[in-house]
Amino acid sequence: MMRRFISLFFVTAFAFGQEADSLLQQTFPLSPKIHHRPPWPFFEGRPYHLELFSDLLKKDVESLSIFFKTNQTLEYREAALERYRGRYRFKYDPATHPGEEITYFFVAILKNAGSHATPIDENGKLAPMILRPIDPVKYYESIMPR
Repeated sequence: MMRRFISLFFVTAFAFGQEADSLLQQTFPLSPKIHHRPPWPFFEGRPYHLELFSDLLKKDVESLSIFFKTNQTLEYREAALERYRGRYRFKYDPATHPGEEITYFFVAILKNAGSHATPIDENGKLAPMILRPIDPVKYYESIMPR
């Protein structure tokens, strides 16, 4: 029984990584149909909602997901985004997903076989966002006048 569980775990982890790897090779439209602005300041030890805004019609969207990993995980994980007050979001909690940085990107899959992603570079390739949490005390000390 334990061997089956371990095998299933590795197959599942491998499948997540394979899907993210294929997305990282894909080219996406440059049109701004989905928008993300990273939270700033991004303090260490605190949970944050990573939010996505969409100009896509809800009826046309098959899925909206975030793919993320920390420097302590080997593969990207996919999580469906929750709709909340006109936006979509994912709650990143460093207690659940520990690491000194988080790397992530968003992908929208459309029912008509199209897709959109963010952040992307000028060629339409994914350029995953990397956030490194900062110490809040040091941050506020750096912005306070002396």
